[in-house]
Amino acid sequence: MNKFPQNQQKAIEAAIFEFQENGFRGTSMSSIALEAGMSKKELKSYFENKDDLFKYVFLELYGRIAPQLQDIMDGNMPIFEKIRHFTNNYVAFINDYKFLPLGLIRKLNSKTDFAKEFIVNLRMPDPTIFYAQIEKEIEKGNIRKINPKELMINIFALSVFPHVASPLMKDFINAGNDEFENIKNKGKTNVADFIINSIRIL
Repeated sequence: MNKFPQNQQKAIEAAIFEFQENGFRGTSMSSIALEAGMSKKELKSYFENKDDLFKYVFLELYGRIAPQLQDIMDGNMPIFEKIRHFTNNYVAFINDYKFLPLGLIRKLNSKTDFAKEFIVNLRMPDPTIFYAQIEKEIEKGNIRKINPKELMINIFALSVFPHVASPLMKDFINAGNDEFENIKNKGKTNVADFIINSIRIL
């Protein structure tokens, strides 16, 4: 987890709350300052604008989930159990911070250096042990031949896409708000079931 000065951390936590309650567009620097118990002037002394603050929100939240995912990938557990833990933690994280996927895509598509800063400031999880375990399971004949990197892409895609495309998917499958939220929540187990069934050799 990242360590920021106390008042900056207070502002970041306030921004997380406001983004979660009102979305990125519905949140203002004024509302964040109010939630943080500081003046807008003080807030802007730490963060230039809402986009700048979102970067630090992302770094903070990424710092919470990345070590969990690394521990799972490096853990001493069977591959299917590892996939279940990975998807459960990742989908639960996305469910907890629903504003994050859309906000991240917005930033990555903007005309800023966010993507470059993303790479510079983040320590990306190392999937080497996970990849090696996949290869061993393929050699043993337990799972079908698949590029471990493609498997990782599929896990992330199935976990994230329902959240990124919520308005489109909800209408496309003709689901009400509560039903769709329930479907997304079930992704904690259903994504793993789908992935495992697609690679398991019976």
